[in-house]
Amino acid sequence: MSQLEKIVVVTASMECPMCPTIVTGRTAEGVTVYVRYRWGNLSVRIDPREPAPNAGAEGMWILALQLDPEGLDGWLSYEEVKQHTAEILVWPEELTPRNFDDDKTGETLDDLVL
Repeated sequence: MSQLEKIVVVTASMECPMCPTIVTGRTAEGVTVYVRYRWGNLSVRIDPREPAPNAGAEGMWILALQLDPEGLDGWLSYEEVKQHTAEILVWPEELTPRNFDDDKTGETLDDLVL
């Protein structure tokens, strides 16, 4: 991939509002983008399959960065995700609101918050 060929994400949502940070997105072509930050490591995967197994978590790795050498951190804001992936991804300005009450698991946001 040349520097000029960034992946453009047209929709993005925060899948996990707590630790670990998980942001998923879709390109105009329908490719799933999966970003996860856990134990100080940021990973980005892409998956063109429809639907992408495990929301894209089984996709091809395109970026792996260690941001916290102590390996203790697991939360990034959306702005930090955009900043750390800016060399390869172009993100929408805002997240698409996620309705946790409509999640396929049947859990509500109240079930997820302790």
